[in-house]
Order: sequence, then C-alpha cells, then structure tokens
Amino acid sequence: MILPTKHLELDKSLLAIGGVILNALPRPRTVTSVWEEVRRHEGGLSFESFSLAMAFLYTIGVVEMADEMIRSVRR
Repeated sequence: MILPTKHLELDKSLLAIGGVILNALPRPRTVTSVWEEVRRHEGGLSFESFSLAMAFLYTIGVVEMADEMIRSVRR
C-alpha cells in the first residue's frame, strides 16, 4: 500500500499521495485546507487514503504539526 505494485496503481500508493500532499505544503497550513486542495487535485482520493498518507509522512519525519498547523520539514 505504501509503494505501487502490480496490484496497486502508482497514483493510489501512499508514496504518490504523499508527494501530492507535500506539493500542497509550501507554507504551514491546516489539515483541512490541505485536504480540500488535495481532494480537488486528486478527484477520486478518499479521506482514508489522505489520512494514511499524512500519517506516513509524519512517521518518516517529513511533516510536523505545531499550533494546529501542518508543515513540511525541509532538511
């Protein structure tokens, strides 16, 4: 589910969804505003896939949450 396989298309993998989320984070934003932008960009994306991708990005240390805002961690 994280990486694409022969049974999972690239655009449905958490890695690809995470990339779309990171593109939506040039500055700190609320999770709701990121969801609205990503949902508009990725027509058939479910909130479940979005939240799993957010959890994945947080787990690998690419995004962080502070003061109810999510931001990407650029290293």
